[in-house]
Amino acid sequence: MNTLENNIKEYLEKNHIEDKVSYFYYNTCSKEIYLYRESEIYLAASTIKVPVVMAWIDLIEKGVVNKNTKFQYLERHYEESDEKALYDTYSFNDYAPLSEMIEFAIVYSDNPSNHMMREYYKNYSNETFREWFAHFSKEQMKPDFYVKNQMNASIMLEVMKTLYDHSVKYNELIDYMKIAAKGRYIQANHFDFDVAQKYGEYDKYEHTMAILYTKEPLLVGIFTECANENAKKIIQDISKMMVHYFYGK
Repeated sequence: MNTLENNIKEYLEKNHIEDKVSYFYYNTCSKEIYLYRESEIYLAASTIKVPVVMAWIDLIEKGVVNKNTKFQYLERHYEESDEKALYDTYSFNDYAPLSEMIEFAIVYSDNPSNHMMREYYKNYSNETFREWFAHFSKEQMKPDFYVKNQMNASIMLEVMKTLYDHSVKYNELIDYMKIAAKGRYIQANHFDFDVAQKYGEYDKYEHTMAILYTKEPLLVGIFTECANENAKKIIQDISKMMVHYFYGK
């Protein structure tokens, strides 16, 4: 266990949250990697919107759909969103283009766009979105995984590695992540480099995962059951430790 892992361990124990947090970091240049409680299952909340959009970008690349393909917004897709949402522009039974759904899901964390993309995916693929998502797992997932919005740190690391390794294909998604959640979570540290992140917050769960565009880019994921225990500060503190360890900032 290196100094960083010791420091984070002490921080978690001091705050009595060692059993409420999972995390990973991956240095894309040195390949240094660490995962903590990587198999612990969490409700993904809005972090799931990153792989959802990746799945649709893959379909666009294959020529199955394009950004102008439209999908019907139905009453069952409604869920209140904190920021700009699809329902601000579209009424039930209207058709919304995929390009707008992708932007809204990432930049504004729009829930109806997410629900629509997850539901309609199976109409254009030989598997459901959850089955596609399960390919990122290195272990056999339980049946609940295929019907609930679940994830773990190990799966999300593979998602982020794929996102980074194929950044040309996913460039629009990454650009949207850079402008989402400005000044919050990891971006609250006001680092002097770009941060492409996607947060998730629902019930007791609060997470973020990100690409930190440092000299040697870092992939970071911090997942908590600490929504009632200042989770934003916990995420901010742990990410600051990671950057300090690698770059002394």
